Amino acid sequence: RFDAFAAEAASAALRPPVVEVAPVADPAAPGLHANRTARRVMQVHGSYLVVEDADGILVVDQHALHERAMFALFIDRLGRGALESQRLLVPIVLEKSAREVEVLGEIAPLLLRLGVDARPFGPRSVAVEAVPTLLHSRNADAGAFVGDLLEMAVEHGSLVSLEAALHEIVDMMACKAAVKAGDSLAPAEIRSLLAMRESI
Repeated sequence: RFDAFAAEAASAALRPPVVEVAPVADPAAPGLHANRTARRVMQVHGSYLVVEDADGILVVDQHALHERAMFALFIDRLGRGALESQRLLVPIVLEKSAREVEVLGEIAPLLLRLGVDARPFGPRSVAVEAVPTLLHSRNADAGAFVGDLLEMAVEHGSLVSLEAALHEIVDMMACKAAVKAGDSLAPAEIRSLLAMRESI
């Protein structure tokens, strides 16, 4: 079945890489996908992983899977304290509204928990000097994340309300840190991504 699928994809000029992978899950281990041990994987259109396993064929949205795994990782790290922070050599300067600059000081405790160090840089600008290491290591757009966070803070109106929306904020972080549709993954990255199924 898998070989027929691969042949059909190749004839349609998709030419996705077919990757031989070692088993990435223990069939005896508990978990959502514990009984689905990958044998071979094919990435299609840089967006989906077609996995052959003992039960047949499984189609995985690479962005959705990685986003869920990153969400679980961020929540776990936050449960143990503030996220690690990476100081930037050159600050990211964002043009924001006067209210968004004002709210920056009000949400400072939450920013520190998230690994963000930002300060007013004039009446309508914000300088982001440090960002969460997990975002930085994924080459995510940390400036866009901080900008979205300031907009959310203005919308919620208070730190208490924003704290209540922590899962929404973490979901936004996870989305920015996750691999995107269209990203071509190396064999090792595919194996690592499939192994993350056990963490969600």
